[in-house]
Amino acid sequence: MEKIFVYGSLRQDFWNHDKVFKHRLRKIEEGQLKDFSLYHLPAGYPAIVPGNDTVYGEICTLSHTKHLKSIDLLEGYTGDPTIDLYVREKRPVLLENGQKEMCWVYLYINQNYVKNKGIYVPHGDWKKFMLNKPSYR
Repeated sequence: MEKIFVYGSLRQDFWNHDKVFKHRLRKIEEGQLKDFSLYHLPAGYPAIVPGNDTVYGEICTLSHTKHLKSIDLLEGYTGDPTIDLYVREKRPVLLENGQKEMCWVYLYINQNYVKNKGIYVPHGDWKKFMLNKPSYR
């Protein structure tokens, strides 16, 4: 089964979770992605780029491989880096029990844009960032 690490609006309790994942998941587990940094972009969604931090999110085990296409559609991922915002790559994600799982992760391509226009989220948890943002509550 395919596993995907989600760190933004696909996490539980956010607007895209049920829209994309309803009846399509076998399991959800907490996860951490090391050596990346998290930013909140002006358009209202997060992006991660290589860095020295830990990004917190969820490992979602898809009930069928075909569901990955729905996520690609949401993320605007076609596999063509000349037009895509993200690249989808397999990365090791740390589980709470210390084990690592290889998961698909969407990484923002334009690192300069993210670092110049985004809000750096040093604690690496977009859910926590959004819940503490006055305009979101």
